[in-house]
Formats: sequence, C-alpha cells, structure tokens
Amino acid sequence: MQNPSIEQYLNCSFTCDCGRTHKSLFAHYIFETGAVAKLPGLLAQLGYSRPYLISDTHTREIAGVRVEEVLDRAGIPFTSHVLKSPENGDLAADEYALGSVAMANDREADIIISIGTGTINDIGRYFSHITGRPFLLVATAPSMDGLVSGVAPLIFHNMKITFPAQEPLALICDSEIMANAPLKMLAAGAADILGKYNCLLDWKLSHIVNDEYYCDTIAGIMRTAVDRTMESTKGLASHDSKAVSVLTEALVLSGIAMDFSENSRPASGAEHHQSHYWEMQFLFDGIPAVLHGTKVGIGTVLMLELYNRLAQMEKPDFDAIREKIGDRLTGEAWEKEMHRCYREGAEGIIALEKKAGKNDREGLLRRLAVIEARWDEIQELAKTAPKAAEIYQVLEEMGAAKRPADVGIPRQYVYDSIRYGKELRDRYTILQLMWDIDGLKEEAEKLVEKYCE
Repeated sequence: MQNPSIEQYLNCSFTCDCGRTHKSLFAHYIFETGAVAKLPGLLAQLGYSRPYLISDTHTREIAGVRVEEVLDRAGIPFTSHVLKSPENGDLAADEYALGSVAMANDREADIIISIGTGTINDIGRYFSHITGRPFLLVATAPSMDGLVSGVAPLIFHNMKITFPAQEPLALICDSEIMANAPLKMLAAGAADILGKYNCLLDWKLSHIVNDEYYCDTIAGIMRTAVDRTMESTKGLASHDSKAVSVLTEALVLSGIAMDFSENSRPASGAEHHQSHYWEMQFLFDGIPAVLHGTKVGIGTVLMLELYNRLAQMEKPDFDAIREKIGDRLTGEAWEKEMHRCYREGAEGIIALEKKAGKNDREGLLRRLAVIEARWDEIQELAKTAPKAAEIYQVLEEMGAAKRPADVGIPRQYVYDSIRYGKELRDRYTILQLMWDIDGLKEEAEKLVEKYCE
C-alpha cells in the first residue's frame, strides 16, 4: 500500500498478498490539542463506565491529574494507582511493578487506562491482557514504538521477555503534551523508529536464510514510517508540532505492523537485542535505567555497521568454516560464558537454546548451505542498508546518544552484547549470520575498537 496512514488501518481486517489476513483491533486515534477532554465521550461510545487508571509519579503530573479532573467533571467513577518513579533513572516494567498494580486493582473496573508511554504502557497492556479487560492509552510522549502493539517487553526473573498483551482500543494524544515532552524522549522515540532500518533488514535476511514468513505490505508500512521520521528529525530539536505528529504516527504504525504480523518482527531485530542486553546489565548492577529508544539508537549504529561491512566482505571459505564447526558449538565453555554474561538470567538463556537449537550442528550446516548458495543475494540486501555514519549523524543532530559511552555502557558490555546478545531470542539477525560464517568474534572486536572509548 502506498503512503500508509493510521486511519486506513483502524479496526481493520484485510486479506494480504502474502496470503494472510491482517487484523488490528485498534479503533480510535485522537491527536489534537486538549484531546484528554474527549475521554468521557469516548468511554461512553465504547460502552465503558468505570476505568482503572495506571500512572507513575511523573506521568500523573503530566496528564494523570487532568484525566482525573475530566472524569470527575463527567461523573465517571474511577480508581487511580500511581507507581512511584525512582529518583534516578526510569521505572522498570518488572514483576514488582505489576504486583503493585495487581494489589491495587479495582475488580469492578471495566477498562484499564494507562497514562504514560513506555513502561506504564507495557504494564497496563499486560495487566489488561491477563485480567481480560480492554485497554486504552493516554500517551505523554512519543518515546517508544509499542504505543498500540499487542505485545509487551517485560522483565521477569532478570530476563527481558516479550509477553502477549492487549492492544489498545484507543490512543489519546494531547498534541501540546506530546510536543512539550523532554527532548531526550523525542529523540528516544525517533531513535526507536530509525532502528527499523536494521530490523527490516534482519527480517528479510531471515526470510532468505530460514524461509521465515515475510510480508512486503507490512515491511512497506514500516519503511514508509521510518523514511518520514528520517525527514522530520531536525524539527524535533525545536519541538516542532508537525515533526512530533509525524514521529507519533510512525510509532503508531509500528505497533499496527506488529499486530498485522502477530509478533514484534517488523519492529525488533539485532538492534533491540543490544538494547535488551544492556538493560539487563544495568539491572544487575543497580544502575538507573536508560530510555529504551536511546539504547536502540546506539544499537542501530552498531548493527548497521555490521551490514555495511557485510556488503563489502569477500565470499567466505565455506569448506573451511565447516571443518571448524566443532570448535564453537554450544557446550560447557558456552554455558560458562552465558553465566558470566547473563548472571542471574543465565539459566533462562540456556533453556532457550536447548529449546531453539540456534547453535546446533544440524541447523548450522543447513544454514551454511543456504548462505553459500545465496551469498550474492545476501550481499545485495546488505548494500541497501543505510550507512551507519548517516544514522550516527542524525542522532548527533537530535542531541541523542550515539555511542555506548554516552549513556555509561562499558566497553566489555558492548563486546559481550555483540557476541552473545543473539542468545536472548530465537530470532535470526545479522548477529546470527556473522556467527554462522564464523566472523562474529572478529567483528565484535572491530566494532568495539571503533565505537567504544
């Protein structure tokens, strides 16, 4: 579809050229000044009368108080639960936050409303899913791509895991609140969208190597959203309302794309694995969290650099690679590395590998045969990747973090995330390809040398 817009995908269902039927329950999108005032009418239209409001200390101040006042004036009863934001860093979407929301739950509430964007959105969507109630989001910043998606990345037992979640029936965005969000949040949202350049490459790469399902329509929706965001990034620095509108629409389209594919594949690749790995390390070390999109932007630069290198690479000696397979398959040494890198989360990583077999001999030999036969096609794909330097420059112009040291990510964590970040998910990406052709260790060393202090 050309020039995709949110309106054409609201509450839609259509049979796609890919052979699947794509559906989205997301039905109402309000982006205007004073949008919160429309909440009572929207609730009445949807048939709900008693919301359970979830916010944190910051988002309640930004929009939560306004929501409560609007509901009070309309005579709509509600329960409001405010999660306490940490003094440093951001609230984590973990089992403790969810436990707090569950303990304060209003069982008579017939709809869940999150007031926030990232963590609060993830918590509300997941709580809505497990309690079987509909969900509505009042956004406070265009800072992440899961505004309307049907999955939620949550931290459970120190592992970042993507869980099924309830996509919102409606998204309410007050344009003034969104445009006045801190620049770091606008930059984080844009960086999250720019990461789609990489994840779309990863998705297509997996289609080539693993014959994974791939949809040109979904990829096209996402690619157009990314290109539009790229063109508007300069306006974000001045909080330009049009640029913020373009960014918000891109973030919403990203969530719709995930709904259409029924997973996060169109919006998450190796760049997200970097972000998730670093987030886990920060949790282990008790370091305040960094915005998800901020980390994704840094990971995007690193992963696009890998694609740029792949585009120029000589065809590997596949016979030599096969001869050395036994030296790097998972075993005792690999498990020791998983315990070093993933610490409290290591057993989850090991269990995932036993189930997925990403690194076993049979799977590797099969993939090597495909990679060898389709090497030219893989390189042509790599040549379509934006230059890492271009994305680096855009991040710099937005005042966003662009190097790991900008947000306190140590050199060792970067090296480990490149070498072992792929173990977080059973998902084929540029990292797995580099491991398959026995080049990941060398490339990790080169990337660290270039991008780390």
